[in-house]
Amino acid sequence: MHKKFLGLLTSRPAKGIFSAALLFFILYKFGVGEILGNILTADPLFFAAAVLVFIISGVIGAKQWGILLGFHGINLGFAGTVGRYFTGLFFNFVLPGFVGGDIIRIYQASKASGKAVSAFSSTLSDRVIGLLVLVMFSLCGFLFLPSGPSMEVLPVAVLMFLLLGAFIGFFAVKPAGRFVNRVFGRFLPSEILLKMSGVYYEINLLTRAPKTLLAITVTSIFIQLTRIGVHFLCARAVGIELGFMYFALFVPLMEIIASIPISLGGVGVREMMGVILLSRVGVSQPVIVSYTILAYSAGFIGSLPGSIAFMMSIQREKKR
Repeated sequence: MHKKFLGLLTSRPAKGIFSAALLFFILYKFGVGEILGNILTADPLFFAAAVLVFIISGVIGAKQWGILLGFHGINLGFAGTVGRYFTGLFFNFVLPGFVGGDIIRIYQASKASGKAVSAFSSTLSDRVIGLLVLVMFSLCGFLFLPSGPSMEVLPVAVLMFLLLGAFIGFFAVKPAGRFVNRVFGRFLPSEILLKMSGVYYEINLLTRAPKTLLAITVTSIFIQLTRIGVHFLCARAVGIELGFMYFALFVPLMEIIASIPISLGGVGVREMMGVILLSRVGVSQPVIVSYTILAYSAGFIGSLPGSIAFMMSIQREKKR
């Protein structure tokens, strides 16, 4: 009974209802008329620039994923990597949280290469390193901004940084892997345990490849700069005049919380986090909601090439 209830709460319809209810509450509380008015009168040039910047970030993101795939022996080619990466981006916007698209990427990469463990390891590394760099931007924001808002965000940013750093560090220490293998080996099926060991081994190899890690980290910095830039441009579109560093401080927390799979594409959660954070620096709440909706829209439009790539992959499968 409890399992059925939990399954119902975590199902896609439940997450859709949660997103819709939260978004309805936000629009009602902060004034749907003013929010829609801000969106309709937003500067189209800033919004178009945000869409373009998101597309650029996707191409750079595909490059980073390609480096990781190549390290683990998977070569999808530039077009194949970009197509599958944008497919993942698209499904990030329509599936629960911001990780549903990662599952699509893993499936498509493993199907094309026959290396499921390597596809999983590459995508997991891509996600974790990206989050770690994103949190690093938040910590940098703390250094350059007034102590008021940054001090409130600092404990959360430090905690996230330590957790993500510890997660990566775990794979760098082989005794930790052996300990987990002994613990889980008592009750997990041997097939699952073998796959877990394979993932651990491949990421452990990555932690021992400094040149590859450096290339990924530098690439990730550019990716996260552009992703934060999307928020900055959409904020400018509705008249928010805050400097870039404020978005470097707040956006990482907004996106990480929005990636928790309790909603569809983070809808509602992102808007609420934006209100909580940006209202502390004097931005009007309806304007914050307007900007976050625009930022989501820019990302969704920028990810639409992924829907085309997905439909083309289905057509290719039908012809076989």
